[in-house]
Amino acid sequence: MSVNFKKYTIRPGDTLCSIAKEFMITKEELLAANPHLTDNKLSPKDILWVPEKRSKPRIPEDNPPTFEKRYTVKGGDTAYSIAQKFNVDLDYLIKANPHIPGISSIEPGDILCVPKREEK
Repeated sequence: MSVNFKKYTIRPGDTLCSIAKEFMITKEELLAANPHLTDNKLSPKDILWVPEKRSKPRIPEDNPPTFEKRYTVKGGDTAYSIAQKFNVDLDYLIKANPHIPGISSIEPGDILCVPKREEK
């Protein structure tokens, strides 16, 4: 996947987390693109480079039989954190999303099918 960068001017009240969320990336990705940042202090009018991923979100063509809802992946999400958020087994989440091979590679914007919880 190729990555381009967008120039971003810091506004009052911005934080690394708020900027990362706005661009659907992780704080770590933002820091990696801006190695000049030695701490979390941002000043208005400072310039940051924001990575823009050049891939389209992966969207399921249909819903599996165990489907309950769809979820749009956000920056910082992992398959494990999403499974915990919806209280479903990670294996069920993986099986419900065959459109994403290697679910550990989810990216912000991807759409996941969240399966119904298994009754035990």
